[in-house]
Amino acid sequence: MDAVVQWLLEGDVSIQYLTHRYLLESDADVLLRLQSRIASEGYGAAYLALQNENGHWGIWYYQPKWTSTHYTLLELKNIGLPAANTPCREITSRMLSECMLPDGGLNLAKSEHASDSCVDGMALSYAAYFLAGDARLKRLVDHLLDSQRPDGGFTWNPNSNFGDPHSTVCVLEGFSEYLASGTSHRKNQIAAAQANAVSFLLENKLFFSGDQRYRMLAYPFRYRYDLLRALEYLALQRMPFCEPMRPALDWLKSKQSREGFWNLELEHRGAVHFPLETRGSHSRFVTLKALVILKHFQSIS
Repeated sequence: MDAVVQWLLEGDVSIQYLTHRYLLESDADVLLRLQSRIASEGYGAAYLALQNENGHWGIWYYQPKWTSTHYTLLELKNIGLPAANTPCREITSRMLSECMLPDGGLNLAKSEHASDSCVDGMALSYAAYFLAGDARLKRLVDHLLDSQRPDGGFTWNPNSNFGDPHSTVCVLEGFSEYLASGTSHRKNQIAAAQANAVSFLLENKLFFSGDQRYRMLAYPFRYRYDLLRALEYLALQRMPFCEPMRPALDWLKSKQSREGFWNLELEHRGAVHFPLETRGSHSRFVTLKALVILKHFQSIS
């Protein structure tokens, strides 16, 4: 077995599961066996142990970054915690009941606040995962579809007529998780919205020359856009290669060490429950994502 893959499989059980799922594409029994351990071992168990008696992590749904209920649920979903996990299902259901606004968006703050497409997209991602089939998700999806800007992007700013990459990638991930749940609700409209949002990113050359942090390797992503996150989305959606992707793919290849690893270069500032990895060191999360991306695009190039 490749030494880098072996190194991935020596990591946290969540990394083992994600490696078998996305890189090795292992059989269902292997995936089930590994995924069933995430709630009781390693990162997954550590996150779950930090849930408060009132059901929240941190203080409230969105307070504080990054130890709030919202970001903890997002990370638990992203590391592959089983979707049937009762504590996560219960607090996600409470969120939909307590935070949904009349227009279908969500206000996760304690004060009056308009919904934010960036937050709504992230919330859809884990809510569709933990509560697949919940009828309340239709209202959130309808709201997001109505929020798409003329340029194909989405934005957190209700006063802007232009999309931004952060909100757009969050909504794309939310739509993908919603479709993966097996829903048929507005399926064609969602697919069209996804296509327009991807076009928005590609027409802007994946924002390669934007904020320098877009060209730094970070994980967890939180709400932030970067090239790694965009490329991972495109790869997992089996998008065909096109020329605007080339600079980002070349950039990703250039970040690989001679030994075959990728390092964690950036941690988004904020409170954390515990560090997953050390900045400046080899990152299993980043290395796995990079290998999955390159595997997809090399297979179709």
